[in-house]
Amino acid sequence: MDTTTKSLEKEPLVSILMLTYNRAKYIGAAIESVLNQTYQNFELVIIDDGSTDNTQEILDRYDDPRIAVITYPANAGLLTRRKESLTYAQGTYTAILDSDDVWTSPDKLATQVAYMEDNPECDVLGTYIALIDAQGAEIGHTRYHTNDSDIRKNILRRNQFAHSSILMRTAAVAQTNGYQDTALAEDYDLFLQLGLHGRFANIPEEMTAYRIHTESFNSQKVKMATAVLNIITQYKNQYPHYYRALFKAYIRILLAKVRT
Repeated sequence: MDTTTKSLEKEPLVSILMLTYNRAKYIGAAIESVLNQTYQNFELVIIDDGSTDNTQEILDRYDDPRIAVITYPANAGLLTRRKESLTYAQGTYTAILDSDDVWTSPDKLATQVAYMEDNPECDVLGTYIALIDAQGAEIGHTRYHTNDSDIRKNILRRNQFAHSSILMRTAAVAQTNGYQDTALAEDYDLFLQLGLHGRFANIPEEMTAYRIHTESFNSQKVKMATAVLNIITQYKNQYPHYYRALFKAYIRILLAKVRT
């Protein structure tokens, strides 16, 4: 057994879940950002939900035993595949990377795993993010609260995690109901479920890029705002500042309707 293999066996396995549907022009960059990580003990599970573009052609270029591709002939939809994806996570930790986003720091996983190992009470760990356009040009930045107390105080008023930035403790995810049918924002609901079992944190470094483009779910403003409102109402007694969050949610819906 070589030194590299022995070293990897001492490190906890990270299961990276990547869902894709007709993202051929983006998925290569997402995969490369995983392969470029300094932390190498991972499995990358890619679920292709019936893509009709040349996604499969892109995936065929990668010959790495750590990459598993699950291809479906028909599109079943994001929620169905999100729910399914969690069943494939075999690692101590589960990371999410949507196929149109990228990890911008090669130390992203290494930094997060080290934090989780040092803080066993933490179940969800994110990072700051950059916002990029369809071409990959930087168009903005998003910062979040970094410690459990501040995240918990604000999470009903504003989601404190970017989905593609998170590392979750797999055993903690198993204690939840997983991704639920919330008509969008199913990731937000999962974070709130996890917060009932453990602590939150964010690494105060920009390590993830979230891509904004016309095909993204971010374009469904009214539907998203309504989904967030419905989720907030389910956690009335579990998190602080419920009524402030409720008021803000109604304002978001109103503004979304005005702007459509």
